[in-house]
This record gives sequence, structure tokens and C-alpha cells, in this order.
Amino acid sequence: MLIELKIENFAIIKNLTIEWGSGLNILTGETGSGKSIIIDALGMVLGGRSNKDLIKTGAEYAYVEAVFSFYNEDLSKFLSENGFEIGELIVLSRQINRNKPSITRINGRVATQSVMTYISSKLVDVYAQEENQYLMSPKNQMDLIDDFCTIEHKKKQENLLNLFEEIKKYEEKKASLENFESSREREIDLLTYQIKEIEDANLTPYDDEDLENDFKKFSNSSLIRENLEATLNLLRGDYEVSAVEDGIDKAVSFFSNVKKFEPDLDEIYKELENIRFNISSVYKEIESYLENMDIDQEKFMYLEARIDTVNSLKKKYGYNIEEINKFKSEAELRLKELKNFEENLNNISQKIDELYKESSNLAQEISKDRKTVSKWLEENVEKEISKLNINNARFKINIYEKELSSTGIDRIEYMISTNIGEDFKPLSKIASGGEMSRIMLGFKSIIASKDNIPTVIFDEIDSGISGMTANIVGKKIKELSNDRQVIVISHLPQIVSKANSHYKIYKEINKNKTRTYVKKLKNSERVGEIARLIGSEEITDLTLKAAKEMIEGVEND
Repeated sequence: MLIELKIENFAIIKNLTIEWGSGLNILTGETGSGKSIIIDALGMVLGGRSNKDLIKTGAEYAYVEAVFSFYNEDLSKFLSENGFEIGELIVLSRQINRNKPSITRINGRVATQSVMTYISSKLVDVYAQEENQYLMSPKNQMDLIDDFCTIEHKKKQENLLNLFEEIKKYEEKKASLENFESSREREIDLLTYQIKEIEDANLTPYDDEDLENDFKKFSNSSLIRENLEATLNLLRGDYEVSAVEDGIDKAVSFFSNVKKFEPDLDEIYKELENIRFNISSVYKEIESYLENMDIDQEKFMYLEARIDTVNSLKKKYGYNIEEINKFKSEAELRLKELKNFEENLNNISQKIDELYKESSNLAQEISKDRKTVSKWLEENVEKEISKLNINNARFKINIYEKELSSTGIDRIEYMISTNIGEDFKPLSKIASGGEMSRIMLGFKSIIASKDNIPTVIFDEIDSGISGMTANIVGKKIKELSNDRQVIVISHLPQIVSKANSHYKIYKEINKNKTRTYVKKLKNSERVGEIARLIGSEEITDLTLKAAKEMIEGVEND
């Protein structure tokens, strides 16, 4: 339940703290004193809309904090999974700043608006006068029925939604194919040409690097011969024995005279002999290469044409042979799809038909669930509103079949007859403001018993009622508060007299500034406030007596 509400710099409230009690909490006060502002502040911290205009004049921020005492296993799990501390209390806070973004916190940690809205929906159910319009919407009427259905029903709804998402995907694919038919032949011609061009090239791994290496070699053959011949001239020149070989021979001869006196030089001597042999061998190998070197002009022309072909394919289809072949495989697959256009179109159409059939069967099950719950809801709503002095009222839910959609095949309309002999008419066209408030209270009673929401708030639920009806509504609210906390803004003494905790909201003007205050009334003070609500401009002994009797009447019930 809601334990404490702190409000700072919100509208005409400078600083206000309310410590709430269990059972029925009622707020009273003169018109304009700030009662609804308190509910607005609570609505903001629970995830409602924020507006910088709500910041008190002269202040830089508005701050609201709500402290709840409530344990719910699912909610605790949700908090833990989202990284919030879990304790005996849940503290929700929100600060809106004049020149900075607003900040939302749960147990001291910054939270998103969506997380705050989800958590608050498990803690509080707020009813305001404008919520009467909620029941007028066919969509909301259906949602209310779905909320009373089983978990299995909700899974069916989710499955139906998923099926329609899949239908949409296939229908878009089908439309794309049908729109594409005009350009299909052009794409077939292009793909056929591209595949043939790659096939005609008869590419092999050789065409990647080896082809380019051979082409470079052939295109530079003259330069190769020229440099090899220059190397031979350096090694031997025009003589049989080159100056290089002659010099090495002499060095070998000198070392042979020395090594017999210095054995340590034997290794160097052997290296000189190897050098002499290697120079001769290199010479012979170069000479042999030059003799066998054949500049095949025809092969060079082939290589030149081949590398032009391969480079052209690389520019069009991929930077290497592997990528070109990958492009070819994808093009062949796409060509097959295009040539099998009719078959693909038929397959997609068949898939759509199957999905619609599955959706239709599921929608029938969902409709059956709704009809079952509707009968139960009809009985319970009639029972609740009859308790609220809408005598002889009959309530029924019409379920019409409509075209299959992601929500099913049902169109819902709430119907009511408030007098004997009157035909059923849509709820939106027959109920008065006072009747709508009581009907909504009846729904809230049923919803609260189902969802086990620990705190229910009514902002002027007593609009449009008086006298005996007000007393009946008060008793219903009191009954509702037996197993949950209820907070009510009311101006009717018949309802206010039933409070467990009574708060008076008042404002004072000091130095041209208006401030709102709250006071929890003692029993003696409650008598005076209820006497004021009875209607006299001046509180008299008679109104005081009536107020006291009202309170005592509740205590004796």
C-alpha cells in the first residue's frame, strides 16, 4: 500500500508530506484547495505525463516521491532482473527540472519511464472522472474482457498476433513478386548473360595470381635477357676465363702455399674453392637459361587477352576468382527463382491461405473464451451496479463477428438498460454521469478483486450522485477498502463519514503567495469538516449533530 507521499514545488504546493493509512483514506477541501493537484502529483510519479508548467513559480524543479509497502513475487523478480534493490519498501520518485531533463528513480536508481509505468500498474489503480470515457471505447471494452480471461487465452492472443505478422510478411513478398513481374524478363536476360560470360571464361585457380605473374614475365622478357647477358659479361666477358674467375684462382693458389704452414686457414681455403665452383656453375646456369629462353609472341598475345578477360570479370563480379564464382552461384539461384516465378507465387499464396486458416481457427477459440467471460462479467456487473442503486438495470455484452484481424473476429459492444421495459442501448448513449461513475465503480470492484491491486484511488467518484445513492456508493467504497487501501477525493458527507483516515486540504495566502497544506483530522475535527460538507454556509448545532450521527452510524455498522 501507499505509505507516504512527498511533494515539493508542484503547482501551488511548496512542501507537503502525507502519511497514509490502511483502509479508506479520504481527502476533502474547498474547491481549488489542491485536492486534485495531489492526485496529479501522484499520477506523475506513477509514470504519467510531466509538464514543466507544473513547477511552482520561482522554483527550478518539482519533486514527487511515493513510498509503498508491498510484496509481490512477480514484481520482486522483475525488480531484481532489472537491477533494482529489493527490500520491504518500494520508493518511486520523479523530478522535473525547468532547464534539465526529468529524472525517474526506483529505490534510488534511475529508471526508464516504461519500467516505472509497469511497476506502478502493479501497485496502484487510479480512477478519475475522465476515465468514464474509457468504457466508451470498443477497443477498451474488448481489452477489459481479455484481461479477465486466462493466461492460456493471452497466449492465444499473442500467437494470433504473431501469425498476422507472418501473414503480413508473406503478403508483402507476394505483392513484391507481382509488382516485379514486368521487369522479370529483363532481369532474366541480364542474369543469363552474366552467367554465360563467367562460364565462357572457364576460370581456374591459375587465373588469380599465376596468370598475372606469367604475363609480367612475358611482357618483360627483353629486359630479362638484357640483364642476364650483362651478368654473363661481368662474370666472363669475351674471354674463356673471366677476371673474376682468374682472381679467385690466384687466391686459391696463394692459400694453398700458406695453409700447409697454417692449418687454421684450411676452412677459408675450402670456402674459396666453393666460391670458384659456384661462380662457374652460376655462369653455366644463366647461359643455359638464355639458350632456352624463347619469346613466344603467340603465347604473349594469349596471356595479354586472358588477363584482360579476367580483369574485366573482376571489375564486374568480384575481386578474385572465388568471389566471381560466388556471384555466379547467387545469380544462378536468382535465375532459378525467376524462372520458377509462378511456382513461387503459388507457394506463397498457399502459405498465406494456410496461415489465415490457422488464424481463423485460433480466432474462433479466442472468441469462445471471450463469450464465456462475457457471460460471467454480465452477471457480476449487474450484481455490482444493483448494489449501487441502479435498480432494475440489466447489462449485457454483444459480441458481433467481424472480418478476421490480429485481434480476432470479435467486435464488442457493452449494452445497458437502466429501467424496466427499456431496450438495451449502447453504454455510451444511455448512461448519465452519475450512472457512469457507479458503473465504473462496479467494474473497478470486479477488477480489484481479480488483480489484487493493493491501492485504488478514486478522484471524485461521487460526481452526479447524492442522497441515498451517495450513501450506497460510500458503503461500496468502504467494502472495497476492507482488503486493500482506497484513497478517495470526495465532497459528499455520506462518503466522507466512512473514512478510516480523513485529510483536509486547504490553502493559505501569505505575502501574495498561495500555498497548499494538508492536515490529518482527529475525530472531533472530522465532525466539523463533515458538517461543512452537509451544505450550510454556517456550521450549526444541527449540522454538527448530523455529522456526528453519520460518523457514529459507520462505527456501528
